[in-house]
Amino acid sequence: MALNKEPLFNLSHLDHLGEDVVRDGQTVRLIHIYAEAPDYSRRADPEEGTACVDDAARAAVVYLRHFELTGNDASREKAEGLLRFILHLQAPSGLFFNFVLNNRLEINREHQRSRADVFGWWTARAVWALGTGARILRVANPSLSATCAERVRRTLPYLEAELRRYPQTIEYRGRTVPLWLLHESAADATSELMVGLVALQQAQPDSALPMMIARFAEGMALMRYGSMTTFPYGVHASNRDTWHAWGNCQTQALAEAGHLTSAKLEAEQFYPRVLVEGHLHSIQFDELHAIKYFERIAYGVRCMVVGLIRLHEATGETKYATMAGLAASWFTGNNEAGEPMYDGATGRGYDGLEDGSVINRNAGAESTIESLYSILEAQHCPAARRWLCARALAPCRSEADGVEYYYRIFEVDEAGGSRRAAVVMDLTHERLDVLEDEALETFLKLGG
Repeated sequence: MALNKEPLFNLSHLDHLGEDVVRDGQTVRLIHIYAEAPDYSRRADPEEGTACVDDAARAAVVYLRHFELTGNDASREKAEGLLRFILHLQAPSGLFFNFVLNNRLEINREHQRSRADVFGWWTARAVWALGTGARILRVANPSLSATCAERVRRTLPYLEAELRRYPQTIEYRGRTVPLWLLHESAADATSELMVGLVALQQAQPDSALPMMIARFAEGMALMRYGSMTTFPYGVHASNRDTWHAWGNCQTQALAEAGHLTSAKLEAEQFYPRVLVEGHLHSIQFDELHAIKYFERIAYGVRCMVVGLIRLHEATGETKYATMAGLAASWFTGNNEAGEPMYDGATGRGYDGLEDGSVINRNAGAESTIESLYSILEAQHCPAARRWLCARALAPCRSEADGVEYYYRIFEVDEAGGSRRAAVVMDLTHERLDVLEDEALETFLKLGG
């Protein structure tokens, strides 16, 4: 087999989606929402508009992390322009509008996913980006860093109001559900919010923030249900009814906040099942335990990849980084279609795998940003990078000495040969092993 080449982290397409405009003497950068194959020209939505906080926030995080990891000043400048866009969309109330109608930055105040009268996903993502900007730009741009921090603090009264419900819970379909997260039980949106709060605390320590972070973490941890062998298999629910892959960043948020117990349990009970059986779209917590397998999108894969890398950084345990690299190999072709979902030559992230063989080759902002975020983090983590171009063999079941195993072997070419790793679920004891090289061969000889 030919030696696999890692995909190049390539900002070209994201740069293409961006546009700089001047407002009040400052450069403001927006990200166009859509780019459709085959020409990948920038497209707006007739109802939403041309750009939004949702995409600007995530793009700002990618550019900021690229600057933090490499010192690239072009990425810093683009991030600063995106942060100014987000600041422009903040209402006097402290909440955020989401869409602008055009490159004159006229705010869409009517669309239901743009109004600044609710702490929506876009406000959570704004907090994430501004908190990250406050942390990373402390030295490079202290004035903008301070502005970002101050603007995040304008949202805190809304979070204090949510937390007044602490520690209220309800019993719902046999599960305990907290009522003090965003929208009572939106653990998914709360996870992206919390990443921003953690970054703000690192940038400007505040005596009130640790308690706020701890209570959101407690609520998210309460919504981890099941175990390795019991439905829904140890996953952090997105809300009281559903788990969906996209936006479900609880492991990342908990790891960054230092609340590791529940993050490790998801990583060791649910994520192995995903790696052995394949990525999912969503799970319904109904009587049928309905699982939706497709569409699969970059946003869903990123949550797992970055969450595992943050857990590796927090614990020093290599198995989490190995799993992150294996999860990220979805972008390089380790998927049902057998084709890359990210094109390193252009920097395009494709919009989704619609079933086992059909790729949506549009490359809008969300998919491109989430692909880049995954690739950036995996390539800068050596233990993850080595598995970024892995390919999976078929899942296997075996039994040895009364222990039932469910596992999958992954192979990757390297200079001078190939190497293998396996994600092994010990179903009898509900224990994870990530085995490489000699340890894997020993396992297989003993009946694996």
